[in-house]
Amino acid sequence: TTFLGILLASGLTLALFSRAYGPNAFFDGASHLLLGLGAGYVAAIILRQVLAPAFTPAAFSSLAEGGALLAAALLALLLALRFAPKAALRAWGLPPLGVLAGVAAALALAGAMRGSLLPQLMAVGSLHFTPRLPALDVINALAATLTSLGVLLYLLPGSQAEQAAIGGSRWIKWLLAGWRMFGYWALMLALGALLASTAGARLTLLIHRVQWLLGLWF
Repeated sequence: TTFLGILLASGLTLALFSRAYGPNAFFDGASHLLLGLGAGYVAAIILRQVLAPAFTPAAFSSLAEGGALLAAALLALLLALRFAPKAALRAWGLPPLGVLAGVAAALALAGAMRGSLLPQLMAVGSLHFTPRLPALDVINALAATLTSLGVLLYLLPGSQAEQAAIGGSRWIKWLLAGWRMFGYWALMLALGALLASTAGARLTLLIHRVQWLLGLWF
């Protein structure tokens, strides 16, 4: 049994690695199998730890809790209609899908504000100067603020940036154009760092899997 497990794991790993040579049936079969197993595992966890405890007789002891559970069950049934063969039935799955997307977007926005935006604003507003180099914190805060505004200025449509400079002198237009270019390069550097970090993580994962295969067979 152990040998068959090792053989199966090695075969699936090599099938996934075969994608480096181009699309093939081995990669498609292995990826579909792994995705199916992941989806089945998640479905089993949801059924055992979420749905089964929620629909016990004790959960319907309160009228409010029972109504919430029935509403959730109704939305789940409507969402399942998205897989129906008829277009008229699939349309009934759009309202719960919209609710799901709206709740997810609201949670993501709230998380971004509480986890990123508000801490950064509070950090800029309450600077802690170092005793030896008090100007260093000021320079860091100014650089971060100017870079953020430059990126926002670059992401704005060009017409709005031009309208913002209407009525000003030519050097203001040059300043805005330079600021936008600075924001562009700052954004490219940030995306490049993110891409390099992702590539490094992928290489680390590849090395780990190769070492795992070598440790199984040698």
